[in-house]
Amino acid sequence: MASLSSFFTPRAVAVVGASRDPSSVGHRVLTALLTAGFRGAVYPVNPAATAVANLTAYPSVRALPPGVDLAIVAVPAACVPAIVDDCAASGVGALVILSAGFSETGADGRARQDALVAQARAQGIRIVGPNCMGLLNTAASVRLNASFSPVFPPNGHVGFLSHSGALGISILALAAERGIGVSTFVSAGNSADVAQNDILEYWEQDEATHVVLLYLEAIEDPRRLMALATRVSHVKPIVALKAGRTAAGTRAAASHTAALAARDVGVDALFHQAGVIRADTLDDMFDLVTCLDLQPLPGGRRVGIVTNAGGPGILAADACVDAGLSVTATSPATRASLATALPALAALQNPVDMVASAGGREYAHTIETMAGAPEIDALLVIFTPVDVHRSAEILEGIRDGVARHRQSGQPPKPILACLMAPADRASLVVDGDERLPTYRSPEHAVRALGKIARYAEWRRQAPSREFPCDWQVQEDAHAICARAHSARGAGWLTSDETRRVLAAGGISLIDTRLARTAAEAVHMAEALGFPVAAKLSSHLVTHKTDVGGVHLNLADADAVTLAFAKITSAAQRVVAADAIDGVQIQRMAPHGIEVLVGAVRDPLFGPLIAFGLGGTLVELLADVHFRLAPLTAADIDALLRQGKVFSLLSGFRGNAGSDLDALRLMIARLAQLVEHVPQITEVEMNPVIALGPGLGCCAVDARIKIGDGS
Repeated sequence: MASLSSFFTPRAVAVVGASRDPSSVGHRVLTALLTAGFRGAVYPVNPAATAVANLTAYPSVRALPPGVDLAIVAVPAACVPAIVDDCAASGVGALVILSAGFSETGADGRARQDALVAQARAQGIRIVGPNCMGLLNTAASVRLNASFSPVFPPNGHVGFLSHSGALGISILALAAERGIGVSTFVSAGNSADVAQNDILEYWEQDEATHVVLLYLEAIEDPRRLMALATRVSHVKPIVALKAGRTAAGTRAAASHTAALAARDVGVDALFHQAGVIRADTLDDMFDLVTCLDLQPLPGGRRVGIVTNAGGPGILAADACVDAGLSVTATSPATRASLATALPALAALQNPVDMVASAGGREYAHTIETMAGAPEIDALLVIFTPVDVHRSAEILEGIRDGVARHRQSGQPPKPILACLMAPADRASLVVDGDERLPTYRSPEHAVRALGKIARYAEWRRQAPSREFPCDWQVQEDAHAICARAHSARGAGWLTSDETRRVLAAGGISLIDTRLARTAAEAVHMAEALGFPVAAKLSSHLVTHKTDVGGVHLNLADADAVTLAFAKITSAAQRVVAADAIDGVQIQRMAPHGIEVLVGAVRDPLFGPLIAFGLGGTLVELLADVHFRLAPLTAADIDALLRQGKVFSLLSGFRGNAGSDLDALRLMIARLAQLVEHVPQITEVEMNPVIALGPGLGCCAVDARIKIGDGS
C-alpha cells in the first residue's frame, strides 16, 4: 500500500516527454492531467521547449522543483534508463512508463525490460508498465488522469485493472455510459514491476474501492493471486474477464485427464477456489459490476419476478433455472397482499404478472410486497412499455416501491430492473442515494444474478483449511520415479511402477498380477478366482481398449488363454515387442459407479486435481472438473458436487449412493502425492469404482507420467 500510494495520490506529477505536438502521447497525457483537474502541480519535461500547454517546461527531471512523487514517461525506449537515473537522483519514487519497445517485442526487448527493472529496484523506484496506457484516480481530492485516455469516468467504488490499454479506454467509456463510478484505474502493460497482485493488494486496503474489476490476458504468479484473491473476495467482490479461453493450455496430451485439462481449466479452478466471479463477455462483466456496485448481495437463490407482460416473465423464469436460481411460489400471505392492489386477472404466483393495465400504483405495491416477502432473496422488476405515455408514471412507481421497501427496516435485498424500452438504462435513481441496476433483457439480469448468488454462497462459507490427510507420502515414490526417469527419460511408468508409486501415496489398486506367459496368466486367474479381466500392460499404449487390449469377464482357463493370445497379438501390431510388459490379470471390479480421479501438473498453475464421470466415454461426456492443489475440505466437496456424476453418487432414483468419504480421502491423498513428488506430471485413475456407503472405493486402472521434476 505504501509503495503504491505515490502512483494514486501524488503531490506533484512530471510528464517526461511532454511535447507541443497535439498528436503525441506526451502532449495527450499532459492535456489529460490538466483537463481532469489534477489537484497537485504538473510539470512538463522537455529539453527543447521552455513552455508546453502554457506551463513552464523543464529541461530534465533533475531540474524539477522538489516534491514530485510521480513521473509519466513518454520517451523512446532507449532513453528510459537515463530517465530512471534522473528520477532516482530527484527523489521521484513512482514511474508510469508508457514507452513501448520492451518485452512485447521479443527476447531483446525482454532483456531491456529486465535490466530496467533491476535498475529501478536497486534505486527504490516502482514502475507501472512499460507499454501501458497509464492510471487514474477519480477521487475529488486527487482527480488524477495520468494516462492518454480521453475518458475520465465518474467517481465511484470500482477499482479496474486492464492488461490491454486500448480495451481499457473502451471499458472506461462504457463504464461512463452505464453510470458505473470508478475509484482507480490501472493499465498494467507489461507488468514488469507493479503487477495485478500488487494492485489487488492495494485495493484490499483502499477504502474507496468496494468492487474489483480485472481484464486479464495472463495470470501472473497464480499461487499468490489465489491467496490474495481468496482474502480479498471475502470482503470485496472481484469480477474477472480472462481473455484467451481457447488458447490456454493447448498442448499435445495423451491421457484423458490431460486432454480434458488442455483448456482454460487452471483459470477456472483458481477463480472457483478464490471466490472470483468470472465474466464471459464485456456485456457480462458490466452486468455483474453494475449489480455488485449498486445492490446488496442476495441471501439465497430464491428470485421473485414482477412483470406487466407474460412473455418476459416466462423468459426470466426459464433463465433462472439455467442460472441455478429458483423461482419459488409466493406464500398465501404474499398473494393476499398482492390481491389488494392487483386486478382479478393478475397472476399472483411467481412470476407475478400484473397484466398490461398495471400502472405506477400497482408497480409500487407489488414491488414493496415481493421485496418484503420472506420467501424471496432477490427481486427482478420487468417493465414492458405497453403504453409509452405511462412510462414516466410507471418508472416513478418502481422508484416508490423500492424506496418503501428500503424504509421498511427489513434486511436489504438486491433489486434489479429490466426496462424493455429504448429508455436510458444506465440506472434508475430511487431516492437520491440508491440507484437500481437496469438491464436490456431478463436473461442479462438473471445471468448476472446467478453468478452473484453463487459468489454470495461462497462468501458465507466459513474459511476452510487444507483437507486433513491421514497418510504421509513415502520416499519410495521419489526413488521409483527417479529410477524410471534415469532409465527411460520422461514418459509413462510401467504398470508395476505405477502401482508402487500409488501405494507409496496411500492409494491401492484392485488386486492385479502381471503375467508374461499364457500359463502364468491362467495360474494367476485361478489364484484370484474367476471371473477375471485381462489387460495389456505397456507404458507406450495410452488407451488399451482402442487397440483390443482389454478383455473382461473371463470365466475359465480357456478364456484366459485365448485373451492372452489376442492381447499380445494386437499389441505387437502397434508397439515393439520390448515395449510390452505382459498382460495384467485382474480381479473383476465390484459393481459401482465409475469415476475418474486424476491430476495434471500445469507449468504455470502447478498440480490440477481432476474428478468426474469415468469410464471409456470420459472425454466424450466431459463431465470432469478441476481444482488447484493444495485442496481444502471445501475444495474437495465442491469438486465432488460440481459435475452431473454427483447425482449418481448421492443416490439417484432411490439408489443407496456411494461412499463419499472414501472418495474424499482418495482425492486428498492424490493431491498430496503429486505435490510431494514433483517428477509426476500426470496421473489418471480411470475407472475408480465408487462403492456403496461405508464400502470404500477402488482404483481399477491407473497411469502415471513423469518428467524431470524441474
